Amino acid sequence: MYTKSYPSTSILKANIQDSISIFFLERKLISTGFYFNFYKNFKKDFFIKKKFIDPVTICIIHILNKKKKYSQYYKELKIIIINISLKKILIQPNDKIAIINIYPEIKIKWKKCFILNKSKRGYNSFGSTGI
Repeated sequence: MYTKSYPSTSILKANIQDSISIFFLERKLISTGFYFNFYKNFKKDFFIKKKFIDPVTICIIHILNKKKKYSQYYKELKIIIINISLKKILIQPNDKIAIINIYPEIKIKWKKCFILNKSKRGYNSFGSTGI
């Protein structure tokens, strides 16, 4: 998963024993069972798509820092789900919660220069076709 040079996508499922009900303005921390270890070339930034839960919920990423058997090398990713609708949300075990995209960090180096190359577009302005 971490050797790819393009984004990795995973489906996060609820790793829970019993179903969880979330009422209006209530929040719950849902375990995903997704342990990860990022290398230096990966940012610890995620992009979550909420395709599986009602659109009137808020999902927040939580990375567990407690000492467990995997904590020396891996950290668990959990999702905080906040219900902002009037009807309750029921999350069953192994329900799909979200899709996570992990992007590699791209580093660039800027070069200082005093002369810019001549543009094919002309001298007018940015985006000019030269006409």
